[in-house]
Amino acid sequence: MIIKAVIFLAVLFVGQRVLRLSKDFDPDQRGYIYRSGTCRNLSPVNTGSEDIDVTSDGKAFISSGLDIDMCRSILDPRIAQFVGRIYLFDFKHPKKDAVEVTLPDNLRRKSTFNPHGISIWEDGDSGEIRLFVVNHREGGDTVDILLYDDNTVSFRLVKSVRSKLFASLNDVVAVGPESFYATNDGYYIGCWRVMELLLGSKNSVLAYHDGKGTIAILKGEEVMNSVGISKDMNELYLTRPMDKRVDIYNISKDGPLLKLSRSIQLGVGIDNVFVDPVTGDLWFGAHVSISRTGDHFSNFDVQAPSRVLRLHKSGPKTDPWKSHKIYSPFGDDGEFISASSAAVHYKNKMLIGSVVHKTVYCELDGKPSAQ
Repeated sequence: MIIKAVIFLAVLFVGQRVLRLSKDFDPDQRGYIYRSGTCRNLSPVNTGSEDIDVTSDGKAFISSGLDIDMCRSILDPRIAQFVGRIYLFDFKHPKKDAVEVTLPDNLRRKSTFNPHGISIWEDGDSGEIRLFVVNHREGGDTVDILLYDDNTVSFRLVKSVRSKLFASLNDVVAVGPESFYATNDGYYIGCWRVMELLLGSKNSVLAYHDGKGTIAILKGEEVMNSVGISKDMNELYLTRPMDKRVDIYNISKDGPLLKLSRSIQLGVGIDNVFVDPVTGDLWFGAHVSISRTGDHFSNFDVQAPSRVLRLHKSGPKTDPWKSHKIYSPFGDDGEFISASSAAVHYKNKMLIGSVVHKTVYCELDGKPSAQ
């Protein structure tokens, strides 16, 4: 009798979870085409541009070729042919194509380089540029710190950071030459990752590495995806795609500890966050229908709608996030770009990335559409 009761409760729990996910995944949501300016696809980036970050002088680094670490049986087999690359696009020379940045010798094999989230650290005095890369290597995830050489358009590996806290890394944000925050979107990989999402397991962890050691800042949470930080490093932003919200945290002056300030609902499954260093606006690549995004991952020929959001704070100086406005400068039905994952802004120009599809460059007309 007890066993039957346990089975009944388990089935009930899973059923409730599936019902919630079926609503959250928005299977009936459609993508509507909107362009706040002129846009084109960016060559030769055609195997995803999962994350993008931009230097102060307009150099955009693009993470491409992500081989998603989930059940092979439910993924399009073409993803196994993806090759991890970092591309460079110069906003100051937008008519030129993106170029591939040469990787260090020990990161040129598929088994050693499978890039996901990225973040730039710039030294204001020396001009040195470092790219922090979430790397799904065979044998375990790392955060690789790469030094960029503009003369040779190449990287040199400075350091690979490993930790027991790195289970299923998703994104990283640099806060120093060797220090960073990094998100784990869960604990399991492969087919167990699907079960983890289905059961709503609270296994996400936000980790902090100070250049020497790694500690957990937030743990026991539902899916956290991307992480960003304000220019003054007083606020940290975490995206929660399943809950369609961004959480805003105040960073302690005494260290990396956080205090939740606000949670803002955005109505769609937001992916990566980009913090505009000039305005402080938050830009997001977003998944209009998480269900159709999943179908797209299973078959690349199935289109998934895309949307870009810009979150602008409009409250008083004492509490700027007390009020806000949400703008949507770009939308697509999935033909031009499917499953948008990132959007970055530089002097009224924009790059939009996708998980496994194309990349888009836009010149904005300065009249973004309110959501």
